[in-house]
Amino acid sequence: MAVRHISALPFLSPFTSPVLRQSQRWSTIYQRAVLLQGLPVLSGYIANEIPSFLAGLWESVLRAVPKKKTSHMKKRHRQMAGKALKDVKSLSKCPGCGEPKRSHVLCPTLIISLKDIKDQWAQAAIEKQKADAAATRH
Repeated sequence: MAVRHISALPFLSPFTSPVLRQSQRWSTIYQRAVLLQGLPVLSGYIANEIPSFLAGLWESVLRAVPKKKTSHMKKRHRQMAGKALKDVKSLSKCPGCGEPKRSHVLCPTLIISLKDIKDQWAQAAIEKQKADAAATRH
């Protein structure tokens, strides 16, 4: 039976700091002390139980952290994205004044003119009441 040699560094990467993993001296000392004693016995077990892609996946998860604080401007851009006003496509021509208006909505120009007419009627009614009150006094 042949002895399989595997590197334990990918399996141990979540438990060691990047500085220690990059240190050549630490790596050789650790390999001599621990790996050479127990690894030949456990090599088949480790290779069968832990897929090789998990080591890289675990390391990428640990490094997926924000590097800097997100600025106020970036947060506002992210929150306000996609919330712009939509263009009004249902426009028609007002039959009374000819101004463009939204369909199924009263024309704002005519509403303003109707308010003016209503105010004039109210003013005329007040003047008529004053005139009637003055006529009944005499």
